[in-house]
Amino acid sequence: MQIKASVPGSVRIHTFPLGPLETNGYLVTDPSARRAVLIDPADGGDALADQADQNGWRLDAVFLTHGHGDHIGGVEALRRRTGAPVWIHPADADMLTDAFLNLSALLGAGFTTGPADRSFEDGMEIPFGGAVIQVLHTPGHTPGSVCLLCGDALFSGDTLFRNSVGRTDFPGSSAGRLIESIRQKLMPLPADIRVFPGHGMATTIGHEREFNPFLNGAAGFP
Repeated sequence: MQIKASVPGSVRIHTFPLGPLETNGYLVTDPSARRAVLIDPADGGDALADQADQNGWRLDAVFLTHGHGDHIGGVEALRRRTGAPVWIHPADADMLTDAFLNLSALLGAGFTTGPADRSFEDGMEIPFGGAVIQVLHTPGHTPGSVCLLCGDALFSGDTLFRNSVGRTDFPGSSAGRLIESIRQKLMPLPADIRVFPGHGMATTIGHEREFNPFLNGAAGFP
């Protein structure tokens, strides 16, 4: 099922729950420029490439918020079909080529992708059609987790969820760093920023400030 939303200007967001864990893959498009980027293609790379082709959108990039297997399953099909460069933060880059690091081996269906083509840096601004996508490095769920801000839309990966936060019981995770990342990088954003997470329903920064138990101490986090 595809769910549509929009950000200021001509940029549009198409949400695809993908794979056995229903990871949210986001096809972000600027129809006026016929451009698109894909965020976290968890599965169905060929179907996502078909979606872009059918609408005449050129896929400029594949952006990965982190390197866990449930977010990268469609990478190789997209790279093969479109030639779009794959981006990830350097601290998670090895996950793409190691089935144990990306945790897919632990689920009994280990897989890898080729190495990333380009690297995110904290604060980097990436032009996209008539918009800009800003990179926020938010370590905690993984060392190289990033959130991507485009207009009033924040793609939070597995850093921030509606009324919850990302798991920190995986190798390389840190509860302290996760909460620090959210408080320092995300909570200062305007309250009406819409948050599009890696799993589950969208939310807003304002809602999470007020109701997220992991940010007010109710859940026993630091």
